[in-house]
Amino acid sequence: MSKKTKQPYKPKHQKKQSSKNRQIAIGVLVVGLALAAVAIFMLLSNGSDSGGAAADAGNIPDGLAAATLAGIKNSGAQPSQGKPAPNFAFRYPDGKSLTLADFKGRPVIVNFWATWCPPCRREMPGLVKAYEAHKDDGLMIIEVDVAEPPEAVAQFVQDYNMTMPVVLDQRQEVTRLYRTDSFPTSFFIDKDGVIQARWVGYLPEDQLALNLQKIMP
Repeated sequence: MSKKTKQPYKPKHQKKQSSKNRQIAIGVLVVGLALAAVAIFMLLSNGSDSGGAAADAGNIPDGLAAATLAGIKNSGAQPSQGKPAPNFAFRYPDGKSLTLADFKGRPVIVNFWATWCPPCRREMPGLVKAYEAHKDDGLMIIEVDVAEPPEAVAQFVQDYNMTMPVVLDQRQEVTRLYRTDSFPTSFFIDKDGVIQARWVGYLPEDQLALNLQKIMP
């Protein structure tokens, strides 16, 4: 008759510790799977090809537009020099909608700014002056305000006599798309829709003129 092999004796406190370790390991695995699921969901919901939900322009004053990525395709576009500029849309309260791509064939500046930003305030008169001087030559300047109340932006637009399109990026969709976290930031886009220069920080008028030479015909 064969003898049964005795299992090594484990004190009760070791058994409890082993059980506790297994519970911790299972907990870590569950949390990891949950975090992975959240990351995948955010990646899919923020993908530039699928776009976000339609922008709500209902609370936006006349003359301002709401930024949106709904329905926008951006395959191959990147916010860097020599690459096609990422497309985005903006909708006015009357229902009219435009996209950056609608201005293809014209030189474009996309300027990210905020009313609380001193350098933005300092450079805005130069941008307004450049737009008025070159709009008949085809220049378009799109002013993207980042996450501010429409009323504050409307007052700023009036104070600085801004006659170019002003877009409210209230959900910061376009700001993230352009990987912009410092204001002001300006992108200079040629008539083919390709970014020729990116300028971060205050843009003096002489530097603005030099960058315009890169995109003006």
